[in-house]
Amino acid sequence: MSMPPAPVPGRRARRWPALLAIAVGAALMVVFGLRSWHQLEYAARVERGEVRVETLRGWMTLPYIAHTYGVPEAQLRTVLKLPASGYEDRSLREWFDATGLDPASARRDVEALILARQAPASEAAR
Repeated sequence: MSMPPAPVPGRRARRWPALLAIAVGAALMVVFGLRSWHQLEYAARVERGEVRVETLRGWMTLPYIAHTYGVPEAQLRTVLKLPASGYEDRSLREWFDATGLDPASARRDVEALILARQAPASEAAR
């Protein structure tokens, strides 16, 4: 009679790192998948014109807002009663502090300008 082959030592020990790597990979896929889904939903809301005050952050500069929302920087400066040029690297928060503007009302003014600029484009798409 022949004896069954003896189990290879360490084979089971090599299985755990592989299972752990698969589990970590699956968890990363879920996390980054949810982040991507959230970003797509956010982009769709912005595209529909659902801009809210909380989407305008204090760190944003006027050129950034102009580029992101398609509003001319000159109009932003006019609405906020800022000089026609200069200090392009100054953030909204810094502008509010320097000029004494109320952040909440100034952000509402910028939001109203963004929505007014986006309204004709969204109506033309209908």
